[in-house]
Amino acid sequence: MRFLASFIVTLLVSTLALALDVNVARQSLDAARPKPPKVCNPNAKGNDLGQKQYEALADYANLFVFRQDVQTSFDRYVPGEYRQHNPFAEQGREFAIEFLKNGFAGGIKTSHLTIFSGQGYGIMHYKAQFLSDNVTMAVVDYFKFKGTCIVEHWDVLQEITGTEPNPIAFF
Repeated sequence: MRFLASFIVTLLVSTLALALDVNVARQSLDAARPKPPKVCNPNAKGNDLGQKQYEALADYANLFVFRQDVQTSFDRYVPGEYRQHNPFAEQGREFAIEFLKNGFAGGIKTSHLTIFSGQGYGIMHYKAQFLSDNVTMAVVDYFKFKGTCIVEHWDVLQEITGTEPNPIAFF
C-alpha cells in the first residue's frame, strides 16, 4: 500500500512538473512572438481613457523622441485629422511628417524626456541637441487627444546656451 501511494504521488508530481514546463515554454514562445503594433482608437471611451491616453503618449514619445521614427509614430497615433499650431509649419499630417523627418535628418540627440497626460491632453518635455547647428533646446510638445489619437499640436522651444545663471534651468 505504501509503495502504491508513493508511486501515485511520484506520478502526480512528475505530471504536474511536465505540465508546468510546457506552460512555461508556451509563455516563452508567446513572449518571443512579435506583438502587433498599437494603433490609436479615435472612438476610445470609458473610465480608463486617461490611462489609455497616457500609454499612447508614452509609446508615441518613445517612437518619436528616442527612436526618431516619425513615420511610425504618426502612423500609429496621428491617423488623419491634425491641427498644427507651430507658426513655422503648415496644417495637416503629411506636411508634419515631412517637416519632422527633415528636422531629424541633420542629427538630433534627445534626452531628459518627461511626459504628462490628463483631461484629454498630453505633454512631452525633453532636451534636443541639434547636431548640425550645434544648438540645444528645451522642447515642450503639447497634444490634444480624440480617443487615443493625437489630433492637435502646440510646441514651445527655448534655446539652452549654457550660460544661464540658474543651474537647474529647463530640467
